[in-house]
Amino acid sequence: MSLPKSTTLICTLGGQPQVVTFALDALLARGISVSELIVLHFSPPDGRLQNALQKLQAEFAQSRYRERPLPLRLYPLRAPNQAIRDIHDESDANAAWEAVNQLIIDLKNERRTLHICISGGRRILGLLTMSAAMLHFGHQDVLWHMYTPRALRLAAD
Repeated sequence: MSLPKSTTLICTLGGQPQVVTFALDALLARGISVSELIVLHFSPPDGRLQNALQKLQAEFAQSRYRERPLPLRLYPLRAPNQAIRDIHDESDANAAWEAVNQLIIDLKNERRTLHICISGGRRILGLLTMSAAMLHFGHQDVLWHMYTPRALRLAAD
């Protein structure tokens, strides 16, 4: 008998924390039971990103989201010997890809079903995440990119 698989939502993050909660709310509305939320971000965070991380931590206080248990794991991107502050060149891109790729490998080795939202943060981070995900996705895994209407984006700022 195999153990039931858990579902993990991975989101890329820039300065807009609502991208994460919009993605999570969309999955929950579809009846998808998310057991962990992982937020990918550059490290150390700049001012906007730091503010976004603080808002998310407040939203997920005591590992809960809207009265349901849901742990939040912040995942600062790191190369083996250093933090990845941003992607400025090919070396940074390779290091970021390797970090994301290893995370996905680790989660798939745990037999997790993955939903990955690449709407937040730098576009290059989303593309690198998509590239790594496509190597490891099974038929049950889903890559998401959300469109947020301008009026809703302005109201969130």
